[in-house]
Amino acid sequence: MSNSNELERKIAHLKKGIEREVYDKLPRKVGVAAVRHFKQNFREGGFVDGGVRPWKRTRRQDDPTHPDRKFTPLTSHNDNLMRSVQYEPGRGEVTITNPVEYAAIHNEGGTVETSPTVTEKMRKMAWWKAYSLAGVRRGGKLPKELPKEAAKWRALALTKKSKLRIRANIPKRQFIGESQELSQEINKMIMESINKIKDGIDNL
Repeated sequence: MSNSNELERKIAHLKKGIEREVYDKLPRKVGVAAVRHFKQNFREGGFVDGGVRPWKRTRRQDDPTHPDRKFTPLTSHNDNLMRSVQYEPGRGEVTITNPVEYAAIHNEGGTVETSPTVTEKMRKMAWWKAYSLAGVRRGGKLPKELPKEAAKWRALALTKKSKLRIRANIPKRQFIGESQELSQEINKMIMESINKIKDGIDNL
């Protein structure tokens, strides 16, 4: 094989390597790093951007009778919101998403209005919650003075309304977005890829 043919072969091989690095490997590396960073926000209890920016506490955290008071904002026993952060790689790009329907309102904050129908199933569930939170077995008698959360569920079970009108102001608890720390990590990855490409060119 002539020197010119060998050089062409090396250039073609290098070109494929550069395309694979830029269009496939790097977006996936960035996606993994971003997902890891955004999930860490849940563990930190705030958005990490130039340090941790703590999320506003929830009312349940300050309610000694609430069964889930031990969980920090946006976390729960199944951590569905955190586990649903994912990345979708494209050609030379990556998109971070969270398909959970209430993800956007928590990330950006805002007002939620809804009018659910009060069904028999809902009333049964409300009674179950009221008894459970009050520590009374089904069939027993609920005391007049109930824990705050239990009282709310009993009120729902007894309501004569056929529809509820619920309006809630959701504070912004950002967990996905631009971050200084993440940008630094991504820039480092980009430089590593550039140096890898340069090494390949130097070895021609």
